[in-house]
Amino acid sequence: MAASVGAQRPRFRVKVAASQDEWEACLDVRMEVFVVEQGFSADDEVDQYDPISRNFLLVVESPSPPDTATSSLTPVEGGTTSKPVGTVRLTPSLGKVSRLAVLSDYRVYGFGRELMRAAMDYARTLQDDELTKVVRSREDGATVVPLKLHSQLQVIPWYQKLGFKPEGELFDEDGAPHQKMVCEVEVVSSA
Repeated sequence: MAASVGAQRPRFRVKVAASQDEWEACLDVRMEVFVVEQGFSADDEVDQYDPISRNFLLVVESPSPPDTATSSLTPVEGGTTSKPVGTVRLTPSLGKVSRLAVLSDYRVYGFGRELMRAAMDYARTLQDDELTKVVRSREDGATVVPLKLHSQLQVIPWYQKLGFKPEGELFDEDGAPHQKMVCEVEVVSSA
């Protein structure tokens, strides 16, 4: 499915991967983007942070079965199938966002922004006790969760639009230049 600019955005959901199948769907998207498309090593894709992280999964909804002349199944009114098309990982104890990946045919829809928003909102509302390890108070009294990430160079401006700022010098990560970026996400009071 090659999406064109101006194409209607498909219905989607973002959720925290809660099952082994959902985690594997996140990994499938990561492998497709980072290993197949970008040429990074599959050996580096799963690391020590996966077991202690929250993986967000973005799925698009499509009719199930598809309403096509070639389908041997009768379409069911209102039936849908979820297709995994994007993921991002948040390691709460480190305040680190990583492994943002969206399948190429779906990048035109702004799903990367939706995934980042989900991870940032998760941090903002302290939905994980591990986030309390990185929470701090600013001089103005605001309580914040400092988030960090390692950006590939071509997407630094994109992360800046989300509020991230470059910090430090460029460095090599898995054979490609990266920039550390940071953003303070203000905690929303539950009161």
